[in-house]
Amino acid sequence: MKFTLKNFLRYYWFSLLILIAIFGVSFYLYPMLPSKIPTHWNLYGEVDGWSSKGFGVWFLPFFTLGLFLLFIVIPFIDPRRENYEKFFGVYVLFINGFLLFMGVMQVAILFAGLGYKVPIGELVPVGIGFIFALIGLTMGKIKSNYFFGIRTPWTLESPTVWEKTHKASGKFFIASGIIMALAAFLPPMVELLMFILLPLFTTVAVMVYSYQLYEQEKKNKS
Repeated sequence: MKFTLKNFLRYYWFSLLILIAIFGVSFYLYPMLPSKIPTHWNLYGEVDGWSSKGFGVWFLPFFTLGLFLLFIVIPFIDPRRENYEKFFGVYVLFINGFLLFMGVMQVAILFAGLGYKVPIGELVPVGIGFIFALIGLTMGKIKSNYFFGIRTPWTLESPTVWEKTHKASGKFFIASGIIMALAAFLPPMVELLMFILLPLFTTVAVMVYSYQLYEQEKKNKS
């Protein structure tokens, strides 16, 4: 994959718009904010952590920018970089979904700082559920690489195991994402339980499945 300004703008124009919006809104609202703003909420959606205006406003935008730059670099440093061309569209789609989520979180922090009651207890789980579902939707199109997808020893060893594991695991991620989003409207302790068990179950399930596929493939070859 050749890096040129034309290719960069072609693939990442929407990502850049999201980043510009995040920084633009932050610059615009910065003078209106008090010296301290809420930056952490407990399980019940109550503010339990505050930060200085400078840190609270700019940490998330610059953290998001840093991750975006990392996402750009990854396809060029992965030993299997040639495979990114086969799924680059869904790779960029994931990046844009992630940036949108971070943008929503930044706006929530800014509005909370302005004194608005922000439903952070619902926004966060719905947003994380959205990310899980988005990963699930793109999973079946991801080709073998070392940074993105289900990277177990067995998927990395066998292209067939990689493909079958990702096609099947996409359904797990979509279902988990939907359940996590709906859990936002359940009692807080139930929501917490869902957020612990669902990712754990999904991770274990896809690892076991990839191992079983690999062992089956070995038997078929012997």
